[in-house]
Amino acid sequence: MRLRKLLRVVLFLVLAAFAGAGTADAEGLRNIASVTLASYFDGSYRLESVDAFLARLSPAFTLLVRLSRNDTPGYWQHVFTLGPVVNFSDNIYTELSYGLGIDSAGEITHEAEANFNFETEATWAGAGLRVVFFPASDYFYFLPSVSGKFRPVPALGLFGKAFISIDSDTVVTNSFWGEADYAFSSRITANAGFTLSRADAFGYSLLAGLKISFTPQVSLQYTLQYLSDTVTYLAAPQPRSGISNGLVLDWKF
Repeated sequence: MRLRKLLRVVLFLVLAAFAGAGTADAEGLRNIASVTLASYFDGSYRLESVDAFLARLSPAFTLLVRLSRNDTPGYWQHVFTLGPVVNFSDNIYTELSYGLGIDSAGEITHEAEANFNFETEATWAGAGLRVVFFPASDYFYFLPSVSGKFRPVPALGLFGKAFISIDSDTVVTNSFWGEADYAFSSRITANAGFTLSRADAFGYSLLAGLKISFTPQVSLQYTLQYLSDTVTYLAAPQPRSGISNGLVLDWKF
C-alpha cells in the first residue's frame, strides 16, 4: 500500500513538472498507448497495456514516463518507468530508464534499460541492454540486443533485431525479429515479418499489420501475430504458442 501511494506521489510530481515546463512547443509532447492480448493455445492469456508519455523539455533532453500493466490468469503486475532520452547530436541519442514493479503477490521488481541509437533519414542502428531483477527470489536476467533498419527506397523499410537472454540459472535463449514495412501513401503503411527463437525448443512467429495516419500527429496501428513456441519475457523468458492482437495509438501534440 505504501508503494502504491509513493507511485501516485511520484507520478503527480512528474506531471506537475510537465505542466511547469510544458508550455514547450506543440511538437514537444507525445503519448503512445498500446494494448496487446495474447491468447495461448493452452487456454491461458496475457493482456499487456502500456501508456508512455514523452515531454521534450529542451532540444537535448526528453523525459519519458511509462505506466504498464500485465495480466495473466491469477496474476498481475504494474510497472512504473521513468528516464531521460538524451540527444548528443542530430543523429545520436540514448534512452535510459528505470522501472519499479509490483505484482499481485506484493513482490517488487527492478528493471533497468539502456539503448544507444544512431539515426538518419535512411538508416537506423541501435544497441541495448535490459536487466530485470526479482529480489524475493534473487532471480535476474540480462537481455542485450542489437538492431538496425534501412530504407532501400523511401517507401520501403527493412528492420532486424537480435536478442540474447542470460539468467541467474545460466539459461540462455536467443531471438531474432525481422520485419518489412511499405508506405502505400502518406496515410497507409503495411508491415509483415517474423521472429525466430530458441529456448527449450525452436520457436517462431508470423506477423502482419496496418498503420493508418489520420493526421501527421495521430496514427493507429494494428498487428496480428501467430506464435509457435515463441520466447516471451515477463517473470522469466519462456516459450508460448497462440494468437496475439495488438493496437498502438500514437499522438503528438
